[in-house]
Amino acid sequence: MNDIAAKHTLAHSTTTVVMGALLSAAIAAALVIATAKAGISPGVSPLVVLLGWVLLRKAGERLHGTLALLQVTGSGGAAVSAGVIFTAPIIQVYARELGQEPPPVDVTNLIFASLSGCLLGWGFVGLATPRFLSDPRLPAPEAVACDRMINTAAENPNKRPAIGTSLILGLVVGTVVKGLEHFNWLKEKAGELVVPLPGALQEGFKLPLPASPLLLGIGALLTLPTALLVFGGALINAVTTAYSGENGYPADTFRWVGGAAMTVAVVWSLAQYVRDGMKERRRLAAAAAARNATGATEDPLLEIPATKRKILTGAIVAGAALFFWTLTQSAEVHLAAAEVSTTNVVISIGVVALVLVSLLSGLGALLSLQVGASASPVSGTVFMAMLVLSVTALGVSLTGSAAVFFLTPALVAACVAICAANDASQDYKTLQFNDYPVHRGFNGQLIGLCVGALVVPVVLAYGTGDAVLGSADYPCPQASFFGTALKSLFEPDSPIPWAPVGCGAVLGVGAVIMEIIGRRFGLLLSPLALAVGIYLPSELGMGILLGAGARFAAARTAAPSHGGILTAAGLISGYALLSLAVGLCISAGLDLSAVKAEQAVHQWFSVGTLVALLLLLFGNYLPRGARK
Repeated sequence: MNDIAAKHTLAHSTTTVVMGALLSAAIAAALVIATAKAGISPGVSPLVVLLGWVLLRKAGERLHGTLALLQVTGSGGAAVSAGVIFTAPIIQVYARELGQEPPPVDVTNLIFASLSGCLLGWGFVGLATPRFLSDPRLPAPEAVACDRMINTAAENPNKRPAIGTSLILGLVVGTVVKGLEHFNWLKEKAGELVVPLPGALQEGFKLPLPASPLLLGIGALLTLPTALLVFGGALINAVTTAYSGENGYPADTFRWVGGAAMTVAVVWSLAQYVRDGMKERRRLAAAAAARNATGATEDPLLEIPATKRKILTGAIVAGAALFFWTLTQSAEVHLAAAEVSTTNVVISIGVVALVLVSLLSGLGALLSLQVGASASPVSGTVFMAMLVLSVTALGVSLTGSAAVFFLTPALVAACVAICAANDASQDYKTLQFNDYPVHRGFNGQLIGLCVGALVVPVVLAYGTGDAVLGSADYPCPQASFFGTALKSLFEPDSPIPWAPVGCGAVLGVGAVIMEIIGRRFGLLLSPLALAVGIYLPSELGMGILLGAGARFAAARTAAPSHGGILTAAGLISGYALLSLAVGLCISAGLDLSAVKAEQAVHQWFSVGTLVALLLLLFGNYLPRGARK
């Protein structure tokens, strides 16, 4: 134990945590815009490790421990960004669904809801860490990637990726392309692929080809199997959309198909989680009995001191108290005219929500270790929480928009908690891989999460300018789908379309069968990833596949270069920063309409932009030895 402590001396320094907090804030701010636009958020721990490797040039022997802690602290803000964007815009989306003026983002309420989610997720996953990390069968792809990068950095500190031709170049390209698209100098789509489907659709279905640095960058950070599953969902989306148009179904039919498929997949995953949890508890009990019989000790890397356990338990208590306070404030605002006892409502919703958070945060942590933080379908687990909380709300006589607006802070807290667990399980696994006591990363993780909880609501409120959340500018796909589902649950004149729901349920069962068969061949085929692809707009799935394809093409025969990750991050950040700058200018009252072109340049320029972006990713992902 003393050797481990000596090996990671710098990892306890204030400098490392401060740097991680700054990275957490910057990444969280960038991903607010990106996630609101794309509806999918990649795991950023490998990116944080690479940034630390590039920036920390004088750490010397202490680089190993420093990077191990930096990735824990620096990735927390991204988790909060995903948790907030997936749920907070429900209020704006729901208001638009009813033809009302969307209310502004309530920054104060959103900060408190996010902080309560951070505390709850951090506490629950921290206490359960020994259970998750003691199972060697879980692949933990992001943790493996971080481990390889950290060891490469420590052994070869001078072979770090060239930041100028990767991150900075990607940042510049992402900013320029997004600027040209935003001001209508460049078309956002390079074209459309029209796919015939004889016997089913008269005109076939269309797959857009987005020339988007955001979508290509996100795709280039995902694994190819995940991208293929999301793209498979996009194909179903495109077919559903075309069929709906030809047969008079509503334009949002694809959301119901995806939502039903996602419900089946979540129920299956939850049942597996409960079953595996019972098996794991029996295994841990047997292992503890064997240690007692032989006098052996528990793995010191996974041991959580009694003081830390008390702190984690205290965080859960504090998060629960903050959660009930937030619900109370929301009830005073939205349920004042309702003929119900607000005290009973708050207690009923609060207790059910806390039970869901304790269960679903564990499920999120486990799914993250199974398929990776980028592929872990957080929105599916949140959808399940939304359904349960909605049924509870209906049971206490809540109806209409007041019920939805009251429930939204509870959904925000639950989603942030699940996202926090999703990120933490990978981060703690990285510490374990690097012989670092996991509990020493707890404080950094909490700081990174809390920084994100303070930054994300502010950026969401002021960084989108006068654009309406849930509109074409910022589709917020998860929140848009949740808003549609909630309208059918709480508005009597919006019945649930059972035909698309039934089709989606059948697809969900098929996806589950696909996962079962895949496991027999050693493949992890998440049915939730397919379901997410169905309810995301089809151009997102296509862009993600193109980005992942560029990465796979470059790394066919060898490990991809780390420069590709920095390039993808640069494209995402450049896109987001330009959008953020424009939003802040609009919020400040500046008129930017004079900069917009009346007509975009010829379509071939967008085609050339798409090709150039793919070549940039391919070139920077290409293994060093393969370059000429």
